Amino acid sequence: MIEITTAPSSSDIRGRVRLRRPILPILFTFTALGLLAVVAACGGTGVVATPECYLAQEGQIVGAAGADCEPPDDVEVLPTPTPTPAQSGGGANDARVLFITYACATCHELDSIPQSRGSSDGPALAGIGAKGADYIRTSILDPSAEVVEGYEDGLMPQDFSTQLSTEELEILVTFLLSQ
Repeated sequence: MIEITTAPSSSDIRGRVRLRRPILPILFTFTALGLLAVVAACGGTGVVATPECYLAQEGQIVGAAGADCEPPDDVEVLPTPTPTPAQSGGGANDARVLFITYACATCHELDSIPQSRGSSDGPALAGIGAKGADYIRTSILDPSAEVVEGYEDGLMPQDFSTQLSTEELEILVTFLLSQ
């Protein structure tokens, strides 16, 4: 409580302020509560520890969402790819898994793989099958051998010959021939 007194019979109206409680703890408490309110209003860090789906806008990943996958209205949800090694058999599902696992979908768009939105870094692969198996194989193993006009050389990893097994390479080539 704050009490203000003045000298009762004096024309001098200077007053004295006496604090009955120390004000410092009160100020500290209100400051701390104010900071907590600001942090609560901001919603924390916004980091999703284990994303269930990635958020993309115009083909670019812009964030991640939790298990509820309820992004803002203007943001598209892309399911999180689950990388698993290719099983023997070489089916289209194996090729899709490889395409996502080796991050081909990051730069290349392919209509048959919803997660592949591509970017401007690599050409879309619609109709790539018309180029033939040798062209596709060489483009994967030695991407600088023939760079598509309008695209920059050196963006695609140069070491797929050491990353992909022979079986995985052939699964991808066979799949891309059908595109």
